[in-house]
Amino acid sequence: MSRSNPIDGIRNPAARWFEWAGGDDGGFVRWYDKDAKLNVKASLPFTFLLLDELSTVKGWHDPSQSGVYANEVRDTRQDVLVVRSFKGGELASGIYKSIKDRIAAQGGHYCASLYLAYKEGDELKIGNLCLKGAAASAWMEFKRSAPTRKDASGRSLRAYFIDAVKIIEFEQLKKGATVYRVPKFSLQQVSEESNRQAVALDADLQTFLADYLKRPRTEASAPADSHEPHPAEAGHVDDFADDIPWRDEVETPVEEEIPF
Repeated sequence: MSRSNPIDGIRNPAARWFEWAGGDDGGFVRWYDKDAKLNVKASLPFTFLLLDELSTVKGWHDPSQSGVYANEVRDTRQDVLVVRSFKGGELASGIYKSIKDRIAAQGGHYCASLYLAYKEGDELKIGNLCLKGAAASAWMEFKRSAPTRKDASGRSLRAYFIDAVKIIEFEQLKKGATVYRVPKFSLQQVSEESNRQAVALDADLQTFLADYLKRPRTEASAPADSHEPHPAEAGHVDDFADDIPWRDEVETPVEEEIPF
């Protein structure tokens, strides 16, 4: 922080932290309402404009009965992750490939951290969607198969950076005795005004990320959202053995979809 650059620990601009619930009783996106202290189920299709994508680690640490979290990184092949649990301290530190097995043994898993613009009322806001396990694999496959399009300035970009992304439904799969549900993604054209708003939101996001990604790793590893999973959320497996399950203790309200 200085007189000419009065920025001191800019706060993460995400207003909501979404995730895919992929167990045999899932197949939907949800977010945690800290005021109401319950998970809110978003109706499908769930539509968003992708702003940026990072990687992190989340999960559940049984020995300390607390959630697992880590700093977010752009490149898991060269950026160091510092993995911690809320009550158990540091669990591992290093390049993802070198600590992957150690993380999995302690209840952590890779998470694709998608920063996005979502609609609330008539306004677009910044959110974050966590995809893990089979959901993260489905996302990667969707990106690989996405076509290339030209934006308003004539640049060739992958269509998921021009159109909106829509989770239209889920596919139910089975591995051994484990039944799980993965999201099915599609593209949807959006208005010029929605794209303009998304570009403005991304400018705010990049201001934050420019500050965040240069912070010391131990400082950056502080959880971006303050919601620590409840032990009841670790009661069953939803995707694969290294994934943290999600189970509601209360009814989850359903939000009405707002079109772009």
